[in-house]
Amino acid sequence: MPRVPQNCPPSFLGRYTVLPGDTFYKISLMFRVRLEALAANNPHIPNPNVIFPGDVLCVPGLIHYPCCVTLLPRGRVPFGTGGVAYVNFGPRGGQAVSFMATLPQPTVFGNFNAYTAEILIPNIGGFGNQLFQTPEDPPTWSTRIELPTAATIVPNSIIVIRPYNSLTAVSGTTVLEGRILGGSCKP
Repeated sequence: MPRVPQNCPPSFLGRYTVLPGDTFYKISLMFRVRLEALAANNPHIPNPNVIFPGDVLCVPGLIHYPCCVTLLPRGRVPFGTGGVAYVNFGPRGGQAVSFMATLPQPTVFGNFNAYTAEILIPNIGGFGNQLFQTPEDPPTWSTRIELPTAATIVPNSIIVIRPYNSLTAVSGTTVLEGRILGGSCKP
């Protein structure tokens, strides 16, 4: 039966599910945390040398993740415009934010030919990436932002999508927005 913590310490709010072949050492390297800190923050695992697939560990993170944030329209947008951002572990360690949104063509908002997604982290700054569309009408736009391991998503981080002109490097006003509040993800 998998061992799951009842709660995680304030600076270890993220959760990681152990996969076959994982060890505390490998997991500590992946999250760039001292092995001793990982063991100390997972008292439900009595022996760090013995973990099983399905066990859940508390890992460094100031918010509960994985989590999902609903991106709500800002201002007047066409019917059906909306999106989500999924905050999880990055494939190379650290954190990542995946975006998916139903949006009209960016020209609806002016002289724009693309969309950008950004996460704005208080006292650190913003990280962004261009969204790419599917062939449906209206298309689904998506991207993923992998944060550098030195950056950590914190409460009051803001997630936005806005139109962009890739030729002039001009961004439009925010079309969709979500916020991470009080240690958890909220719309």
